[in-house]
Amino acid sequence: MGRAIHCPAEYWTTLFDHVFVQFPRTWIVVFRTVTAAPFTGEVRITRTSWIFPNPPELLPLEATMQFERGWWNTFYRVQIKPSHALTAQIT
Repeated sequence: MGRAIHCPAEYWTTLFDHVFVQFPRTWIVVFRTVTAAPFTGEVRITRTSWIFPNPPELLPLEATMQFERGWWNTFYRVQIKPSHALTAQIT
């Protein structure tokens, strides 16, 4: 399947942190909570276009998310900050 990452509540957890990688790639991440708590929190995506930085993109956390690194995303980082502890299953 893929790797699993424990993500504690109210802390930023890095799912991806790639430097000098310019090949496109797509990941599907499925989040699971330990309890029946809702999926609430933030996702922060930081990427560059070649060497020019872009402002971070902030998204709401969802149960299943797709992340895409493009051809010119030389630096690519995805972090999440969930309201409740959860596990991220990356495929």
